[in-house]
Amino acid sequence: MPLSESQARDLLLTDLNHEQQNAVSSNSRRLLVVAGAGSGKTEIMARRVAWWIVVDGVPKNEIVAFTFTEAAAEELTFRIRSWLERIALEDENTSLGGMYIGTIHGFCLKSLREFAPDEFYMFDVVDDAGRMALIEQGYNGILGLRGFKSAVESAGVARGKFRSLELFLRGYDLLNEYDLFRVALPTLQPPANVSDEREWCRQAELETNVGESELASAFAKSAARYYAYLRSRRFLDFSTIQSEFSRRLGHDQGFEQEVRLRCKRLVVDEVQDINPVQYTLISRIIGTDGFLTAVGDHRQAIYSFRGSRVDLMGRLFSELEASEDGHIQQLPANYRSTPRLINLSNKWSETILDTSGMTNPSMLHRRETRMDKFGSHVAHLHFNDRNAEAEWIANTIHNLVPTDSSGAFHDENGGARGLKLSDIAILVRSGTDIRTYQDTLRAKGIPAVVRGGPDLFSQPEVLLFLGALAICAGIRVFLGTMENPRSLPGRIHDVLGVGPRPEEVVVSAVEKLRERGLCVPEDTAARLHVLCRAISHRLTSNESQLEDIASLHSGVDCRRWLMRRRQPRRVFPQTIFHWILTEAGFSQWSSDQNFTEVQNTMFHIGQLSSLIKAVETSGWTPADKLQWQLIALFHWGSSAARSSESPMLVSHDAVSITTIHSAKGLEFGTVFLADVCARRFPNNRARTVPMVPFDEDAPDYVNPETLADNENYDDERRLMYVALTRAERYLFISASGDSRSLFFRNLKNLVDEVGGVVADGPFDVSGTIEYHRSSPSRENRIATNFSDLRYFLECPHDFYLRKVLGFAPTIGQEFGYGRGLHNILRVIHLNPKYWARLAENTDHLEARIRSLVNRGLFYLRYTVGEPLVNLQNRAIDGIVDYVKTYAHELARLEFEPEKEFETLIADENLLISGAIDVVRLDDPPRVSIVDFKSGNAEEETGTGLTREMMALQIGVYGLAAKDELEYEPYHGLVRYIGERDSDRRQVEVGLGEEELERVRIEIAQAGQQIRKREFQSGPTDRVENRCSRCDFGGFCPRREAESARTNH
Repeated sequence: MPLSESQARDLLLTDLNHEQQNAVSSNSRRLLVVAGAGSGKTEIMARRVAWWIVVDGVPKNEIVAFTFTEAAAEELTFRIRSWLERIALEDENTSLGGMYIGTIHGFCLKSLREFAPDEFYMFDVVDDAGRMALIEQGYNGILGLRGFKSAVESAGVARGKFRSLELFLRGYDLLNEYDLFRVALPTLQPPANVSDEREWCRQAELETNVGESELASAFAKSAARYYAYLRSRRFLDFSTIQSEFSRRLGHDQGFEQEVRLRCKRLVVDEVQDINPVQYTLISRIIGTDGFLTAVGDHRQAIYSFRGSRVDLMGRLFSELEASEDGHIQQLPANYRSTPRLINLSNKWSETILDTSGMTNPSMLHRRETRMDKFGSHVAHLHFNDRNAEAEWIANTIHNLVPTDSSGAFHDENGGARGLKLSDIAILVRSGTDIRTYQDTLRAKGIPAVVRGGPDLFSQPEVLLFLGALAICAGIRVFLGTMENPRSLPGRIHDVLGVGPRPEEVVVSAVEKLRERGLCVPEDTAARLHVLCRAISHRLTSNESQLEDIASLHSGVDCRRWLMRRRQPRRVFPQTIFHWILTEAGFSQWSSDQNFTEVQNTMFHIGQLSSLIKAVETSGWTPADKLQWQLIALFHWGSSAARSSESPMLVSHDAVSITTIHSAKGLEFGTVFLADVCARRFPNNRARTVPMVPFDEDAPDYVNPETLADNENYDDERRLMYVALTRAERYLFISASGDSRSLFFRNLKNLVDEVGGVVADGPFDVSGTIEYHRSSPSRENRIATNFSDLRYFLECPHDFYLRKVLGFAPTIGQEFGYGRGLHNILRVIHLNPKYWARLAENTDHLEARIRSLVNRGLFYLRYTVGEPLVNLQNRAIDGIVDYVKTYAHELARLEFEPEKEFETLIADENLLISGAIDVVRLDDPPRVSIVDFKSGNAEEETGTGLTREMMALQIGVYGLAAKDELEYEPYHGLVRYIGERDSDRRQVEVGLGEEELERVRIEIAQAGQQIRKREFQSGPTDRVENRCSRCDFGGFCPRREAESARTNH
C-alpha cells in the first residue's frame, strides 16, 4: 500500500542519529555536511534527495548530484532508487525521472551537448593517453611545441622533449583548473574537415596574460593552438571540459538559464577535493536561489597534486557559518570501525595542522556490535626487507582466511561472520610499490586484483608487445635511463634483466612468460621478429619482403597489406596490434592448469589494447608519425599507465591490492598498510614546488606552491588518515629497511597508546583469531547498457575480451559515420515541420542538409580527401531520402530526439542506461520508439545486429519508455538510412505487454549470468558465422574461432 507523506518522512528518518536526521531534513538553502569517515554519507545523500522529491515536492529532473567517481555515482543511484521505491506515495513513479547523478566532468559535457548541441554534439572526451597522442600529431607543425621546448631549455627549466611537454600540460591544466584560460579563435565554428584545421589553429591567440618572457610567450602560442586543435578535432580533455562549461555559464545568459532550470537542487560529494573552476561553476549553477548540499571531510582531502584545494571547502564553511540561509552539519559518528581504530585515527587527525579554518571534531564510535577483540588486531611491524614483509602479509592473509568457507571473526548486521578474501586490502602509497606484494600472493595461490597504480608497464607480457610494436615502428632503443626505475628502460631492466633494445625485450619477455607456465609457443620471438620487421619495412618502402611473408601465421588481411606495392599514407595501430597478437600465438596461451595466471596476463594485454585505442582516438595516424606516437605512449605509460578497475575479472572473493588514492571511499574488514618506508611515506617529493611556464609578475600568474605540501606534510598526513580509516576491524601497519620514516615512527607511538601491538619482525596472529563461517558475497548489482548486453548475448567470450579484459576493436575510416547521421537526424526532429516543408523542393532540402555538414555537424576525424567526400554525399543522399519519405509524419507529429534513460530490471538489480534515437509522440502518452541504422537492410545494419537483436534492443527501449519515461509505447520502428527498397526501409517491432515481459525476462537472465561470470562459452545461435566477423577472431582462444580461422 502506498505511504502517506508523513509516513514517508518518518521512514526517511528511521535508524538515523540526531545529526544525520538534521542533514536529511534540513530546510537550509545551502547545507555543508562535514561527514567523518564511516558516518554514512552516501546513505544521507540518498535520503536527502528522496526527501526533496517526496516531502518538498521537487521535480526529479531539477535535481543534480555530483560524485567524485562513476563507481560512487552508481552506488548513489541504486540507493536513491531503493528509497524512492520504499517511500513511494500513491501513483508515484519510482524512476529517477531525468535526474543526473555522475561526475562534474560528465555533467559539463552532457550540458554542453544538450544546451549547445550544434557546437558540441560531436565532441568526445580525450583521456590522458589520447591527448599525448594528439599532441604528438601536432607537435612540430600546428602546435609549435618545438619552439616551446627551445624556450624551456633556454630558461634552464628542463631539458628534453617530454620534460617540456610535462611543463606545458601542467601550465595548460592549471589555467583551466583556475578558470583563467581565455582564447580568441578565428571563428566560432572550427573547420568541418580535418584537412582545413592547420591554418585555423595557427590563428588562435591566448588572451590570458601569463607574461612576456620568451618562455611565457612560447607557452601562450602553443596553449592557444592546443585548445584550437582540441576544438577542431571535436575533443575536450578533462581540464578543458570544466573551464569550457564555466566560461559558457559566465558569458551566455541563455545557456546559464537552461542549466539553472535543469539544476535547482545540487548535491556535491567529496567537496574537499574540488578545484577552483569547480568551485566557480558550482557557485554559478546555484546562484542566489538554487539549493546546495555539499558533503565532505577536510581530513580526507588528498588530491592537491591534481589542483584540488581544501581551502575552498574552508571558504564555503566560513560563508555558511556567517550566512542566514546556510548551515553546517557535523556527522561525527563512525559506524565503520572498532573503538581502537577510531581512537588511532583521531590521534592521527590531531597531527594535521592546516584545517583551513574548519573545526576538527573527533569521530565517535557508534556501532555497538563492532567492538575490539584483541590488541594484536591493530599492529605496527618492521621487517628487514620488503620480501620478508610481503611474505608475512601473505601468511597472515592465509591465517585470516584459511578456507573458502571460514574466516576470522567479523560482525555484520548484529551477528558474527567469517572474513572472506574480498574483505582484505593491501594499501600502498605508490603504485610502483605494488608488484612485490602481487608476486608474493600469486606464489602463495591467493587470488588478488590490483585496483590502482601505474604498474602496467612492469608486466612482462606488456613489455613483450611494447617491444614488438617498437620493432614495427623502427624504434632501435627505448628512450630513458635504466637508473630511473619509472622509465621504460628502468622497468625493463628490473623485470627482464636486459637492456632497452626491443629485440632483446621480446626474447626475454617470451622466456619469462614461459617460466611462469604460460603456453607461449617456443618460436614466438622468432615469429614476431619476422612479422614486425616486415611491417617496419612496409612502412618505409614501396617494396614488400615476399620471402618472409609466406611464413607468417597472421591472417589474410595482414599478408595482403604487407604485399601491397605502394607505401601506406596512414596506419591503424590497433590493427597492427591485433596482427601481432595473432602472430604471437596468443590464442594458445590459455591453460586450465594455470587459469588465474593466464587471466591476469590477458587482462594486462587487454589494458594495453585500450591504451592503443587512445592513440588512435586522436585521429588519422600517418605512417611516418607512428614511431613518435608510440614513443609518446611509451614515455607516458611508463610513469602513468595503470590498469582500470575490473571487478568482474576475478571471482567475487579476492584480495584488493591498491594505492591509498584508489581506496578512497572503500572500506575493508582487514587492511594491511604496507611499505610505510622512508622517502615513500611521506613521499620525499611531496614538498617539491613544480615549475610553471608563467612569469611571476604576470596578471594571471598561478602560484604553483598550492600543488606542493607544507612543512608539516599535511597533505601526506591526510592521505595517511584516509588509509587508517579504511579498516573496519583489523589493521596491520608495516615497513621494511634500515631507515624508518617520520610517519612510521609517529604511528609506532600512537599504536602503542591505543593498546595495539608493536613488533620488530613478524608475529603470529593465529592464536587470537576466532573463526566463523563466511557469508556469501555482498555484490548484488550491475550497471550496463544495451551494447554491452548485446555482446554478451551473442557471445559471452566476446563480452569477456571486450568489457572485462579491455580489448579494443580495430577502427576504420568510416568510424563516426553513424554518429554524424544521428546528429543531423536530431536536428531534423527538433524542428520537424520546417523540414517537412523543405521536402517539397529536393534541391533546397539537399542544400540545407549540406550546409549542416559544412558546419561540422557530420564530422569524421578519421577520413580526409575523396573518401570523406564520398561518405558525406552518401549521408546527404540518405537523409534527403528519409525526409522525403517521412515528410507527412514530420509535418503532423512532434518528436523527442536523443531521449536518455536509465531503467532498472528490479529482479536482478540490473541498471541499463542508454538513449532512444527518437520518441515519436503519436498520441501522448501513446508513443512509438524509432531507432536509426546506417546502411541497408540486406547488410543487417552497419552494427551487425540481427533482426532478433534489434527487436531486443527496441524492447529494452520500450521498457525504459514505459517504466522510466512514463509513456505507453505500443510499437517500435527500425529505420534504415540509405535503404532504397521501400519494402526494406522500415522494420516494425511489437511492444505489447507480452513482448516487453519477454524482453524483461531475457535481460534479467543475461544479468544473472554476468553476475555469475559465465564468460567462457562461445557464440550463441543468435548470429550465424559470428566468429568470421568477430573483432577478435584473429586471436580468440575459443575453438569456434580457431575453426573459423582455419576455414578462412
